[in-house]
Amino acid sequence: MLHCIAGTCKLTKGEIKYNGKNFISEKNNISLMMQYPYLFNCSAKENIIMGLKFRQMSLNDIELRFENYAKYFDIGEIINKNGKRLSGGEAAKVAMLRTVIQETEVVILDEPTASMDIESTIKAETLIKDIMDDKKTIIVVTHDLYQAERVADEVIFMDKGRILEMGEKNSIFKNPTNPKLRLLLNKIAIK
Repeated sequence: MLHCIAGTCKLTKGEIKYNGKNFISEKNNISLMMQYPYLFNCSAKENIIMGLKFRQMSLNDIELRFENYAKYFDIGEIINKNGKRLSGGEAAKVAMLRTVIQETEVVILDEPTASMDIESTIKAETLIKDIMDDKKTIIVVTHDLYQAERVADEVIFMDKGRILEMGEKNSIFKNPTNPKLRLLLNKIAIK
């Protein structure tokens, strides 16, 4: 589904709507971070800024944007480290920065903090909230219910490819109607 939204995979049926209109991904309006990101055989910094270079931004603008986003994570120790040699958590930080630095209208993050430690997860969530404050649309896929509750405005709970429940975060977390979701959120006792 994420690949369909991002335009890297074609729909076999149905349609994607964004702001009430048929959504067709354009390379400059959407960015995608997959759970297991591919990092290139170059430094962490080069991995982060590669998309900006591809868009032929000026080196000065690239550096300013890099500094703006790099401050979210303590990446000084890995900035020159080869992307292929990063740990899972380091790779996740680099991939997340590479995605958000594009400053696209829609940002898709698939399990962005799954490999991160607690401190980095908190920083990643701060980054997500800051991007949301800039009125960008962020789609975060997570199995971490607490994370969904912390960062989301709207929530869609899915199971086996089907939507169980969707709506405003507080309504879903405080008063779910789906029995599976009620059980998962400890709204009913296990028998």
